[in-house]
Amino acid sequence: MNKRSTLLILAILTAISTSAAASPCGAELCLSDFNAAKMAAACKPEMDDFFSIKRTKHGKFSPSRTYQARRNWLYQCDSGNTAQKEDIMSKFGHIYKPSY
Repeated sequence: MNKRSTLLILAILTAISTSAAASPCGAELCLSDFNAAKMAAACKPEMDDFFSIKRTKHGKFSPSRTYQARRNWLYQCDSGNTAQKEDIMSKFGHIYKPSY
């Protein structure tokens, strides 16, 4: 993590509307540099919304269904690039929730 990327994330998130609902674009921005984002309070709602997407099968957490639901939500953001979204999904799509 470097200070420059942390400041960049904070500046961009400050420019984004601070509505009650987090956006897929904000989550993409935050999760693209997770180490910097977990230090930024502005990223918490974005990351919470992404990790709140969980699917189950027979009452148990389903990593594959969770992955697909999170991917569908993340791809609602028209900006950004596909490679970045797929990198985020490969790191965070199947897991329940990391600590931050």
